[in-house]
Amino acid sequence: MKKIELLNLLKELNFPKDEYYVLSGASLVLRGIRKEANDLDLCISEELFIQIKDKFNLTDERKNECGFYKINDNLEIVVDKKEDFKMEIGEKYNLEDLQTILDFKLKRNKLKDKDDIENIKKYLHIKNTL
Repeated sequence: MKKIELLNLLKELNFPKDEYYVLSGASLVLRGIRKEANDLDLCISEELFIQIKDKFNLTDERKNECGFYKINDNLEIVVDKKEDFKMEIGEKYNLEDLQTILDFKLKRNKLKDKDDIENIKKYLHIKNTL
């Protein structure tokens, strides 16, 4: 999904800004660090989960091995306590903390993450020198 597709999906969902944040690849796309993401992954609050679970039929059978609920091919969500959110507050959308993404990708050490790792390091370096 390209940036415009992600933005359209977020607008369509219309979730309260402080009840979720954009994870991983999609957060990199929204920052301009990557061109495309496979899908939109969100971390939502327990409160928001209660509000949307019936609408999206979020049952345990829809959870994958990582604990994400698959809503459709373009959208997956994971639930967490708001006090545990690891995010950077943005003007329109809150995004997963870049250091958290970098640490995860370094630990996972997969070939597919190599470009993301280098691009995140460059982005953080530029951001820290401004």
